[in-house]
Amino acid sequence: MEETKPLTKLSLLKSLLSPGTFPHLLMLALASIGLFVLARMEAEVWSAYGFIGFSVAYLCLAPLSKNERLGGWLRYKTDDESKEKQPIMARFKILIVPIVLGIIFVVLIFLIFGESGVLSQVGSFLPATLGGLFVLWAVAQGRFFGLATMNAINVPEEGQSNPNGFSPVPSLVMTSTLVVVLTFAVTEGLRFVLGSTSFSVWPYLFSFAVYGLCIYAAWGQRKEASLHSVTHVVARKWFWATQLFITWHVLSIFRSIDSASTDTLIFIEELLLMIITVFLAIWALTSKGEGSESTLFTRDNALFWGVAFGYAYAGSVAMITSVMDDVRTVLIGGHILVVATVMWSQRSMLEAKTNRINRDRGIVQSVMDVKIKKPSSEQQPSENEMIEEETPAAHSQEETPVSNESIGDPVDWNQAPETLGDETEWDDEIELLD
Repeated sequence: MEETKPLTKLSLLKSLLSPGTFPHLLMLALASIGLFVLARMEAEVWSAYGFIGFSVAYLCLAPLSKNERLGGWLRYKTDDESKEKQPIMARFKILIVPIVLGIIFVVLIFLIFGESGVLSQVGSFLPATLGGLFVLWAVAQGRFFGLATMNAINVPEEGQSNPNGFSPVPSLVMTSTLVVVLTFAVTEGLRFVLGSTSFSVWPYLFSFAVYGLCIYAAWGQRKEASLHSVTHVVARKWFWATQLFITWHVLSIFRSIDSASTDTLIFIEELLLMIITVFLAIWALTSKGEGSESTLFTRDNALFWGVAFGYAYAGSVAMITSVMDDVRTVLIGGHILVVATVMWSQRSMLEAKTNRINRDRGIVQSVMDVKIKKPSSEQQPSENEMIEEETPAAHSQEETPVSNESIGDPVDWNQAPETLGDETEWDDEIELLD
């Protein structure tokens, strides 16, 4: 039996970018662009049908893709024995099943929510409902990032307690340095690329203001984590990752507000952020930590879960932009939701992780403190000691008076048993009272 290799971010990335499943990602990009254009042409309803239909199709295919036969239809396998080069179009045969299933779901949605459908009144609100899910996807991105980065941190096995808590100064200095470096690299790098000569201090003030707010909001949880070196290390590393992620989104908000930024640059940055956050979302779902997998979300079907999430996310953005007619406003709102979610996770997730580590460490410590007492081998008393112990016992038996009654005394079994009332004298006459 082949040993299963542990799940890591690298193995998951190789699975997502595998040539055998890459056409699914290509279709996601092309279909999203086409449906987005359809929504901009005032056909939001049909665009919503398409996004929902293909998202539901991949949601159904993701758990079923573990089946050997169905999985063979969804994955392209090269024939190593054949030396002939397979045509490129042969790779796209794996798209037949999701395309057919997606079209079926689109038709079903139209029959149910269309103008003559059973739920036609609900169908008119379908684009707005899909657009409202953008709030959920933004919150999910921030939450999945927190889970993925927290699970990626290796918890030290040993440590020591400090009633006064370890000093937070080194951690704050390191985090501040990372925030400055990231702000400088992004801001000045983009200024160099765009050819702008004007220097602005506002990005630095903006990022550090949010950084100070994060420190203030999670100070109690960081103080509790500093009471032990294990939780202190976990909190320090996790705050590095989350604060860099928050700073990136804060700078994106600033650039979206700044009129000097071009739409093309914003689009490239949003595409990069979406790829990273979707990958981390898949990682958080497929893995509970380094080396452990979920039974429902595995590396084999991770791509299909990611494609389903991608259709839903792109559909939400398309619906909002078609209604609001302002892409920058939508993106700013999404960044604010992500920042708020990660800031809230810095409190809740760190507190939960600290309590879990302390509880596990307490259980281990209690097991280590248990002392198993082995039965001591008693020394046999010597012959003189036995004689000395028997002599007082013999004297005590002689001095103890023997009772006249013993357990073996004869019993007269013919004697009538004595009952209650035998010694009571009863009058012959009984007086009845009226």
